Amino acid sequence: MTLSIQFHQLTKQFGETIALWRAEEQFHPGDRISLLGHNGAGKSTLLHILATLTKPTSGTVTWHLDGEACSDVRRVRARLSFLSHEPMLYPDLTALENLQFINRLYRRGLSDSELVGLLDQVGMAIHKDRLFRTCSRGMQQRISLARALLPEPEMLLLDEPFSGLDGEGVARMKDVFTRAHTCWLMVTHHLQHGYELANRFWIMNRGRLVHSLHKSDLSYEAYLKLCQGSKMEARNS
Repeated sequence: MTLSIQFHQLTKQFGETIALWRAEEQFHPGDRISLLGHNGAGKSTLLHILATLTKPTSGTVTWHLDGEACSDVRRVRARLSFLSHEPMLYPDLTALENLQFINRLYRRGLSDSELVGLLDQVGMAIHKDRLFRTCSRGMQQRISLARALLPEPEMLLLDEPFSGLDGEGVARMKDVFTRAHTCWLMVTHHLQHGYELANRFWIMNRGRLVHSLHKSDLSYEAYLKLCQGSKMEARNS
């Protein structure tokens, strides 16, 4: 089973503000894309549109399931996972209880030991019985990643996944993304992580998708120059 996305002339306006302007690209199985750009460049807007959470003002998004175009949003959502800035879990449930709920929602049929195994992947098994609202920002981010992985998505859409993480959390997150048998599109301001993990790069500036490049064609030094030329704040740690 495969999921791919193609978008054409994608534009999004909020009142008089143009957040995204005529963006065009394709996203295929095997792609691991870092989506880069300064604050307000349109990255999160594009991610929300591709996740079917926001409709564009104009332009088209075509999702292909197993090679055929699909307009059924429910079928698309069943095949992708979105990791947002904000935790999409219940504050008064424990880490394990949240995964149990998602497990039932997606009808995955996983045992509690398998759910604890997911938490272990992100270093949170020891906190499985802790209420989500009592967890630190970084812990919540790791549990949210376990939630995103639970449905075994074919595509991950990631909005600043390293936000709030300490060194151990970053290492865990990078290991998960490296091992994941799925394609992903990741918004990040961490330039070094973005380069290390991805095989493609989309760079945005003022709502426009100005560069689409493959890692094989781009040294790290050239990558930094492109990012900094798009007025990004360089974060290399």
